[in-house]
This record gives sequence, C-alpha cells and structure tokens, in this order.
Amino acid sequence: MGPADLENLIKGLNLYTDERTLLGVGDDAGVYLYGGKVFIHTVDFITPIVNDPYLWGAISAVNSLSDVYAMGGVPLNALAIVGFNNCDMEVEVLKEVMRGCIDKLREAKTVLLGGHTIDDREPKFGLAVTGVCEDGTYLTQDGAKPGDLIAITKPIGVGILTKAIKEGKITERDIQEAINYMLTLNHKASLLAKSLKATSCTDVTGFGLLGHAYNIAKKSRVMFSINFSQVPVYEESIFFVKQKIHPKGALDNYNFVKDHVINEGLEWWQLLLLSDPNTSGGLLFTFPEEMRPRMDEELDHLGIQAWIIGRVEEGKGLRLCP
Repeated sequence: MGPADLENLIKGLNLYTDERTLLGVGDDAGVYLYGGKVFIHTVDFITPIVNDPYLWGAISAVNSLSDVYAMGGVPLNALAIVGFNNCDMEVEVLKEVMRGCIDKLREAKTVLLGGHTIDDREPKFGLAVTGVCEDGTYLTQDGAKPGDLIAITKPIGVGILTKAIKEGKITERDIQEAINYMLTLNHKASLLAKSLKATSCTDVTGFGLLGHAYNIAKKSRVMFSINFSQVPVYEESIFFVKQKIHPKGALDNYNFVKDHVINEGLEWWQLLLLSDPNTSGGLLFTFPEEMRPRMDEELDHLGIQAWIIGRVEEGKGLRLCP
C-alpha cells in the first residue's frame, strides 16, 4: 500500500488504546508499557527481492528487526509469517529461507517462538517482533529541532537494484555491496543514534528516503534540508534509474511528497532515487550539532559508517539541494 493510501486508512480508524499505550499506529512500531518495562511491537514481511532463498530469508529477518532498532530497542523474540506456494515451490526452498532467517536471529540474539503459514501464489516472508527498551527510553519520529544534523547509516537505491534483478539485468553477484548492507543489522546504528542523543529516528524502507524524511519533518513541524551530493547511493542504481528501470513505488513515493518539496535543481532521476523504496535500509536520524565531534569517535568504536546528508531548518516539508 502506498504512503498516501496508508495515511488515509489510518485517519479513518477509531482505534482503541489504554493508559499503557505509549505509542500507537503512525510510527515505526508500537510501544507499550507492561510490568514496568517498555516493550516494542512490530511486524514486516516482503516478497523475494533476490533469487537466492537463503539470502531472501536473512535479508527479510534483518528488515523485520529494523523497526525495533529504529525505536532504540533490543529485539527479544519473533514469530515467522510465511506465504508459500505449495504447488510451485519445493519445501526445501522454504527451508533455506528459514535457515537464512534463523542465522540472522541468532546474530541478533532473538528467539524464534513460532509462526504461521498460508498457501499464497506470491511468496512472502517476514517476522512479527517483540523488543524492549532496556533503559526505559525510546526514539520516535517526533522531535527533530532546527539546527539538528541529519544522518543516514546505509546507502539508498536498493529498490532499483532489485528491480534490475527481476528484469534479468544484473545478478546478486553484481550488487554484493548492496546485499552486504541489507544483511547488516541496525543494532550498531541504533547505538550510534542513542549515543549522539538523537532527537528523532526512523529506518529507510518502503517509503524511500524522501517519504521517511517527510514523515519526521511533518511530525516534528520542521523542514529537512537534504543535499543530494552528500547522500550515499549505490552506483549501479544511478545507472539503472537513468535508464528508467525503477520500481513503481519510487514514483508513488515521490508523488506523495512532491507538494511538500522545494526542489533547488535536482533532476528527475535524482528525485526518483531519493524516493526509491528500500528493503533493510539504514537508520535516518537527527541529532544536535554539538554532538558532531563525537560522531567519528563513535563510528570508529562501533565499526560502522554514517553520512551527514543535511540539516533541520525552520519551516515545513523538504528542501532538496544538488
């Protein structure tokens, strides 16, 4: 479902909550207080984005865990959600998918408690995840302040690359860098955001960089000024988007935000790239500028990468600069 349709759906619901509901529908995950502990609940699943079933299962697991990390939490356990075509696919294929998932859950120290399967014409796989905020605090999309810096922890362009795979233009071997990033848990990125006293945080997934940036800007009542030249991008994705090879979701995502964009000179392909739906993307967060000197030290300590791609300003919406 596109971002505009999802937004309209949520607006039309009369949701029940109670005094223990700390954060409900509309952020990356639900946050609930129980027994003095702050728990995070999320669910996500995807269709195959690569041809290798093991890789699909592993990437899907990382993708499902990401919302817990985006809230500053630690995943505890998960339930598998499986759509599988019994007529067209061997059970051994699903076993490989599960093996990839379990390996990533082991890395994340997250217990698989069970799951549910249905017979589905298009394969789907993902997890419902429960996490906890060990220190009782959590990150949200609401809190970015003018003067904050904007950071991202993984390159963008995955949707374009997986579209190219489906069209037979490239193979997994050709995009190993992107696959390595998709296989990387956002645990350390979450630790980075919290150590830099992040004021807002989300993960870059289906709504693309612009869609997720706009969500933070809207909820925080600020403007995000993003410099395209500073955004990390997979080089192969630039090649394919210029050939107009991109998922439909990229255009849907841009149409969702375009009325809130001040474009200071970006070309059409750059706008689509910034709108590209990502799978297992990095964290997008804002943090106070005075924490900038600490960033390089934290990156060295954690052994990860992050890029500052812009600044939070007074105003509303998105400002896009070359």
